Amino acid sequence: MIRKGIIRTISLLLAAAVVMAYVTSCGGDKPKKPVVTFRIMSWNEDFKNLMETYFVPRHPELMENVRLEWVTDEINVYRRSVQCRLAEGEQIDLFLGNHQMAPFFAADNNVAALSQIGIHEKELADQFHFTRILGSDGNGVQKGSAFSAEPGVLLYRSDYAEKYLGITHQEEMEEKLSSWDSFVAVAQTLSQQSGGKIKMLPNSAELWKSVECAMYGLWLSDGQLSVSDDTVAHWLNIVRELNSIKAFAGVKTLDDDWYSKLDSGVFCFYAAPWLCRSTPADRADVTTVFSSARRSGSSFGKFKTSLAPGGFVYGGSWLYCPKNTGHKDIAAEIIRSFTCDREFMKRMALAEMQYVNNAKVCDELAALKIPNPLFDGLDVFSVYNPAASGLEFAVPSVYDASVSDLLYEQAKAYGKGDIRLRQATYNFRLNVWKKHEEITSEPQRIG
Repeated sequence: MIRKGIIRTISLLLAAAVVMAYVTSCGGDKPKKPVVTFRIMSWNEDFKNLMETYFVPRHPELMENVRLEWVTDEINVYRRSVQCRLAEGEQIDLFLGNHQMAPFFAADNNVAALSQIGIHEKELADQFHFTRILGSDGNGVQKGSAFSAEPGVLLYRSDYAEKYLGITHQEEMEEKLSSWDSFVAVAQTLSQQSGGKIKMLPNSAELWKSVECAMYGLWLSDGQLSVSDDTVAHWLNIVRELNSIKAFAGVKTLDDDWYSKLDSGVFCFYAAPWLCRSTPADRADVTTVFSSARRSGSSFGKFKTSLAPGGFVYGGSWLYCPKNTGHKDIAAEIIRSFTCDREFMKRMALAEMQYVNNAKVCDELAALKIPNPLFDGLDVFSVYNPAASGLEFAVPSVYDASVSDLLYEQAKAYGKGDIRLRQATYNFRLNVWKKHEEITSEPQRIG
């Protein structure tokens, strides 16, 4: 009996061991997940810093076994590099683009629609309309989702407005700059009253930002160049009129001479939120363009704002997911957090003074009245909200930027008086034909 009891006990222990082994293999100790490499492509490290600061700490489970790999290329070759890598099937799981790249990435068949990765219309409802347009293809399918919006305004010198124009109220100045006719008239009065000392703008290239935006989606019709001679003449003549009163200072944007002219000698310039950021870490000092070293300048704190005629876009960052990624769930969660999640976006906006792509968040931040010293205490969100909400245009084509640049070449020559209007119009059409035969025919030679 004792022997039978011992055998029975041993049998029970062996059975228990088998059961424990089975339980363990079925979830007692979870097997380690394989490490996943997730590749993100950009032209700088700005988004890398945002990912490491805001996204990774808030998504520990999702990112536990994810290794982020960053791929960078210089900005001047970046767009082509992305498209070539996608066409060749290289693993890219997420990539960024700016407003100039947006039409190309939206038209690329290798880029997934947001709906294909599980991000739907209702999640995008609070985004600014213009960012959605720029992120969409010609069929209205949104592929890119922006986390930073960069609507533009004019910053003008309030002291010059009072001294040379007799204007002290911001609303009156906005009215004076609300149309191209009144814009030119202000430049003329400014030149006359200052004896030519004060220029309207640093250069004509800044002015062209409004032209580009006004013409988004309008250069072509049914895939063919359709802009009329009257429209061409309209933009050429604006530059010509401003040149005739010597309204441009002739300095390149962001050069040292540009800073100097803004401090003394230029009435207004084209600006976006990224030019005017001020973060708590800077102790209310303006960063990016107007660094602490610039605060001693006579212009600091004397700028007020006005909507530019027609408005414009000056930057922005869109996120895209390639169709062939094997990690759509990770890509979707990153895009959702940075471009749809109000709590996430508000936290980032407050810490970075980032003008995020969410109208409701930006309204909430405007109500906080966070002062920016560049604007004499006004806050960036209150300044840019009207500009962002008022931007409306058609979906641009992949040709828009190129055609606009070709017209600007003629605008500079015509503005200086080097050629006549008829010749400038012909040159424009001829150069478009030479560069893009597929969208136009050879223009008739002028006599």
